[in-house]
Amino acid sequence: MTATQESYSPCREQFALYTGPSSPCFTPILAGITNPDPSYEIRRPCGDCYVFEYVLCGKGHIHYRQQEFLAEAGDAYLLCPGEYQHYYSDRQDPWKKIWFNVNGSLVRHLLTDYGLDSVSKITSFQNPKYLYAIFSAIEKEPVHCTDELALHLHRHIQALSAHLGNHIAAPTQAAAMKDYIEHNLTLPIGIDDIAAHVHLSRSRAIHLFRDVYHVTPYSYYLSQKLELAQTLLKRTHLSVQEISDRLGFSDYHHFSGFFKKNCGLSPTQYRAL
Repeated sequence: MTATQESYSPCREQFALYTGPSSPCFTPILAGITNPDPSYEIRRPCGDCYVFEYVLCGKGHIHYRQQEFLAEAGDAYLLCPGEYQHYYSDRQDPWKKIWFNVNGSLVRHLLTDYGLDSVSKITSFQNPKYLYAIFSAIEKEPVHCTDELALHLHRHIQALSAHLGNHIAAPTQAAAMKDYIEHNLTLPIGIDDIAAHVHLSRSRAIHLFRDVYHVTPYSYYLSQKLELAQTLLKRTHLSVQEISDRLGFSDYHHFSGFFKKNCGLSPTQYRAL
C-alpha cells in the first residue's frame, strides 16, 4: 500500500501473509494478531479491502461511515472498501485483536446475503474461532488454502449474522446452487454456470453441494431435468419434439438419447406406460 492509502504507527504484530492465487471473486490478503500497543493506529482515506476484526482484550476506537464507536473485548467489527477507515488503540487500555483483510465479490455477496452490508460493530460476539482458523490456515499453507479460507470466512459471517438475529438471511451457497438449478431446468447449463452463480471454483462448488445434498450439482441438474421431462410426458399433450424444445435440448435425438440413458425407456415408450 502507498503512504497515501494507509498510515500507521509501528506495533508488535504477528502476520500471516497469503501468497497463493486469487481472483476477482475471492482475494485473501493478510491475517494477523495485534498485541497491545497504545500507539497503534491505522488510517485509510479510502479503504481498499474488507476488514474483519475481533477484540481479544482492551479497547479501541473506530471512525467509519461518519460515525465513531468504541470496540471492547468480545466485540467484532467489519469495514468495507471504498470507505474512510480509521481505527486505533485506546491509550489507557490498548486492545489486542485478531483480524483478516480480504477482497472479492464473494465477500460482498455474503455480507449482503446475511444482512451485514450495513453493519459495522457486533457487540459481545464472543466468537473468534473462525478468525483464528483463517490465521492458522494461512500460517500453515499460505499458497494452497483458498477454499479453506473462503469456508472459514463464510462461517464467520454466518456466525455474525446469527448473533445479530438475522435468521431470515439468504440461503447458503449450496442452497443457492440448488435454487439456481431448479429455476434453470429449461436451459443447457453446466457445472461452470452453477459454480459461477455462487462465485466458487468448480471443485469447491462440487464438494460443497455434495456435502449438503449427497450428489454432485450436475447430477442433481440432470435428475431434475429428467423428472420434469417425465412430468411433461405424462401430464401434457405436448409432442416429444415440443418437450425437447422446451427443455433446451439441441434436437430431438439428443433429448431422446438423454431420456433413454437415464430412464431406460425412450420418451415414446415412457408415455405409453
